[in-house]
Amino acid sequence: MAPILTEEEAALDPYGLLELDKEATEKDIQRSYRKKSLKCHPDRNPTPEAAIQFRQISVALEILLNPNKRSYIDNKLESDRIKKERYAQSDKKRKEMIDALQAREEEAKKAKIQQAEKRKQQAEEESIKDAGKRMLEEAQKRAAAVAAASTKKSTNASLNADIRTNGYTSSDTPLVVHKQPEITPEDLTLILIFPSSSSSSSSAISSSSLQTILESKYGPISHCVLTEPPSLPPLEGKKKKKGKKAVIEFEKGNWGGCWSCWKDHSTDSSGKALEKGIKVKWVKGEVPNWIEWADNYQQRNNGNVDSNGLNQSNGTFLPSTTATTTTTTTTTTNTNLPSTSTFTVPPSFESAPDFNAGGLTMSELLSSHNKRKQDTLNEKKRNDEFESMTLLRMRQLERERLEAKIREEEREEED
Repeated sequence: MAPILTEEEAALDPYGLLELDKEATEKDIQRSYRKKSLKCHPDRNPTPEAAIQFRQISVALEILLNPNKRSYIDNKLESDRIKKERYAQSDKKRKEMIDALQAREEEAKKAKIQQAEKRKQQAEEESIKDAGKRMLEEAQKRAAAVAAASTKKSTNASLNADIRTNGYTSSDTPLVVHKQPEITPEDLTLILIFPSSSSSSSSAISSSSLQTILESKYGPISHCVLTEPPSLPPLEGKKKKKGKKAVIEFEKGNWGGCWSCWKDHSTDSSGKALEKGIKVKWVKGEVPNWIEWADNYQQRNNGNVDSNGLNQSNGTFLPSTTATTTTTTTTTTNTNLPSTSTFTVPPSFESAPDFNAGGLTMSELLSSHNKRKQDTLNEKKRNDEFESMTLLRMRQLERERLEAKIREEEREEED
């Protein structure tokens, strides 16, 4: 069957050329044609463009005046309109699906962030629990050590009573019960005053380096703050420039190191101070009560005590720490307080912490905790990367599925 329209006619839009709509009558078509032809008729407009336009409106007139051709054009335009509306609906549906997909991706991203924050919070809680557990274990160990020390004191007191009952006179020196007084952090805080004419090495020292030096001699220190003197010009008739001051707070339990530091710097004749001319004073302004107790305890341990706890000078029985402890320093074999140039062992007092006891040190515990924390972070990072790659692949597959579905619908509509 021959086509209704020729190739030339099929390429034209008759309604558009004559500026008409589909409901135009034959009179409307004739009127529009005459109006257009007056402008582009070859007798009035000899240009090539006018000749082409006149040919097109003539063909359009022929199409619209032919009922079969006009019906074919109307059906084609209606089919194109329906197809255009269908494509618009498909585009709208596609946009809605893409928006829904993006919304799901945003929700997944927010959920991932919330999950990461939750894991981080759980990790911090576990870290706090581990630290609390270690602190509890250390406190239990210290309590056990104190209980053992109390038991040892009770045993020595009973032995002393037995020896007195078996022949020692009442003129003997009475037994002194050395009970440790309460020691607060202020009682363990000293102020070292450096001379104004300090050496260059002391002038350039920092708080951290000073704390390291003091800890090597006297044991653990909680805080060490080194303050500079006010930089004011010297005035005539005024006192000379002041030196640096260092506020040192020893760890709770390290009263032996505090006692040794105070003794080394209270007198220049000892020769054990950090620098000649350094003065020391207590932050409370007065000597704490526990210093007298520590002096008595040190003198008692320095007495001439035999292996049975009997003082050979006056026949008095004293609890001997030499019979129950083997703690020594690097330069002497007695149990005196640490006064050497290097702090290698804890003080010999019974309440001083045993830094050389078996088990992990605090630095090793912190190192192990940091390692576990880093391993947890690395594992979390690997899991997050895997989740990100999986989510990206799922998004790609979803887009490909949507595109294939849309293409299939378009093919079905065209068929």
